[in-house]
Amino acid sequence: MVRTLKVVGCFRMPKRAKVEPAPSGEGIFTIDMSSTSTLDVATASQPALSGVPAVEMQAKHSVLWHLLIDLPIVLLVAAVCICLEVGALPSRRSGFTCNDPALSFPHTGDTFSISLVAAITVIVPFFVLWAVEAMLYQDDEYNMKKRKMLASAKTAGLIYRDYIYGAVVNLTILEVVKCVVGTPRPTFFDLCQPDKALTCNDSEYVSSYKCTSTQYSRYLQIDSSRSFPSAHASLSVYCGLFLAWYLQRRAFSWHNRSVLLIPLAQVLALVYAAVCSLSRLTDHRHHWWDVLVGGLMGVLSVMYTIVVLCKNFSQPSVVSTSDISSSDGNNHQAVQRLLSSAPRVVVP
Repeated sequence: MVRTLKVVGCFRMPKRAKVEPAPSGEGIFTIDMSSTSTLDVATASQPALSGVPAVEMQAKHSVLWHLLIDLPIVLLVAAVCICLEVGALPSRRSGFTCNDPALSFPHTGDTFSISLVAAITVIVPFFVLWAVEAMLYQDDEYNMKKRKMLASAKTAGLIYRDYIYGAVVNLTILEVVKCVVGTPRPTFFDLCQPDKALTCNDSEYVSSYKCTSTQYSRYLQIDSSRSFPSAHASLSVYCGLFLAWYLQRRAFSWHNRSVLLIPLAQVLALVYAAVCSLSRLTDHRHHWWDVLVGGLMGVLSVMYTIVVLCKNFSQPSVVSTSDISSSDGNNHQAVQRLLSSAPRVVVP
């Protein structure tokens, strides 16, 4: 019994040499499926995917934009922030009231150092994003583990790029406000030891002074006049809220997995934001309004990042490896598998 199949325009007609008359002689031809020279191999004159060159060209243009435009902007912004932080650029210093008890606390250090906050803000989110996207990857083939890790890392990298962009915007605004306002910290007298503090009268306001401390570095002396707002509070709130909401939107779509793991991770992220912010008060490194405004800036920054940049994490889950394996290259393997179910395809 000869089966017939109507061939549509998605397949190229085979060469004449591959078409043979059927034994019945009724004008029906059969195609020799043992050859892949006409069905599985794209010719130079007719590429398998006409859109591939356009996609490759668009990818090259995107890389050029990143290298020639985005990277210099990031480096410039980073350089400005570093110069503002170390005092290389001029900044304003507010005056102080003589013998002000709010500025007379001893300097005892930081519970969360700036390097620790920076490491948590930059490193931890990427691995959290990568782990979640890897779990969302619908892997059903053991030999696709490497592809799974690469694809999930790429998806996590796109989200992480927006996260870092929002963090840079937040940090830039913080540094500019710190340099423009220039309010003294609660440990101002201990860190700076202003020269006018020894000769001023009670409740006298001093607007011009010079730090004379020999116990602390020049950086700490400059930093003693940058209390408002709290960068620790802003960055920790930004990082904690971002991770908590990301886990809510993405990780809660897991099925048949732990019930308490994601809530625990969310609590840890929020606890980090709260403890890091409150430590600035217990360490006497900020006034309460510094921490409050810094936290509000973190909230606004994370809202901008989530809603505007990340579109509320509305991207679909990573496709399964079975879908990828069925459409690799120019789909010749998928076509060949479809046709291999029949030993002969008969063309009327």
